[in-house]
Amino acid sequence: MGLSSRLIVAAGLGVVGAGLLSAPIQGQQDAAVRKTSAGASQFKAGTAPVIGTIDIDSVFKNYEKVKYANEEFQAAMLAKRNELMKLQNEMGQEMEVLQRYAPGQEEYKKQENKLTELKARLEAGKEQAEREFQSREAEAMASLYNEVTEVAKRIAVARRMTYIVKVTNQAPNGSNPQSVMAAMANPMIYFDPANDITQDVIHNLNRVYKDAGGPIAKGTAAAGAAPAAGAAAAPLGTPPTGAVPAAAGATPKTSVR
Repeated sequence: MGLSSRLIVAAGLGVVGAGLLSAPIQGQQDAAVRKTSAGASQFKAGTAPVIGTIDIDSVFKNYEKVKYANEEFQAAMLAKRNELMKLQNEMGQEMEVLQRYAPGQEEYKKQENKLTELKARLEAGKEQAEREFQSREAEAMASLYNEVTEVAKRIAVARRMTYIVKVTNQAPNGSNPQSVMAAMANPMIYFDPANDITQDVIHNLNRVYKDAGGPIAKGTAAAGAAPAAGAAAAPLGTPPTGAVPAAAGATPKTSVR
């Protein structure tokens, strides 16, 4: 069955209309390109890329402020856990009391209501603690990450680097699947160690933190923040290779030396 002439005409007009609509747009684009090209001399030439690298994981593991924050965080979690455990133990004791009565007795109903109330308090306490610690962890991580990136930026500027790329210095280990996955996810197959600013960032963060009188973790390393093999922090007071002087008037949080 053939198409009607009216439909063919309508389709043809549609194609023509589309051409009429696209023509001005194309013309505007060409004009914009020509205008941009004409003023190309106004733009400055881009700088040659100088790429530096940083192992964020190593920085966090060796930053004394992170170690102390982790220790405080773990202590707060333990205290909250003990608080909830007391409530749970109280429930166990009340359960033993409940068993002394027979269902239907007035004492049984009172004890059952008490257990229901304790259970509600325990569940509410768990949910509140989870929200509280998630929020606390997120806020702490955001603040610490901002400190790390600020120091990294200052070092990059001082060393005239135009890009800083996150990498991992942890070698893959067959006995540790996570290290293998981290290595495979690393976008950098090779990078020049001379352009790695990890130790510079660690040194400057710890120097500023020490100068500000920041508290140090009681243990040699806080839980979950033990230094990785081959990623020891630079000794405090001994500037590592590539360290730069502090900016004049810089605050303790962002100064670099």
